[in-house]
Amino acid sequence: GYKTYDLNPGEIIKDIRFKVPKTNAYFNFEKVCKRTHLDIASVNSAMSMRMNNNTIEEAHVSIGGVSAIPKYLFETSKFLSGKAIDHELLIDANAILQNEISPISDVRGSADYKRLLARQLFYAHFIELFDDRIKLKELVQS
Repeated sequence: GYKTYDLNPGEIIKDIRFKVPKTNAYFNFEKVCKRTHLDIASVNSAMSMRMNNNTIEEAHVSIGGVSAIPKYLFETSKFLSGKAIDHELLIDANAILQNEISPISDVRGSADYKRLLARQLFYAHFIELFDDRIKLKELVQS
């Protein structure tokens, strides 16, 4: 749950390290909540990608608010890696994403609402980063 860490008894976090992104790296974070600051998100999502022209060389997708703790989406990330970005890829990836999450209804929204938010935030990553290629209208008409 909230402020719960995946630590064993006696374990502490000493440091957190990240690789420095390369020039072909893309990152985006999206959050939906009732207030702008200091609020627990109904749903949030982060995506990191390494690109080679229009091909996703490596993708990492995580999402919060749809399980007890923020979740790394292994299957969605694996599915995206090595593929060219287009609307069909994102629609197919969303189907995988939906199978990886298990939202519950609570004060921040119903399970169905959180599934919708998860889809919209996932699409928002690509609309924000690749607005010349990806349009929301084409994603939601399918």
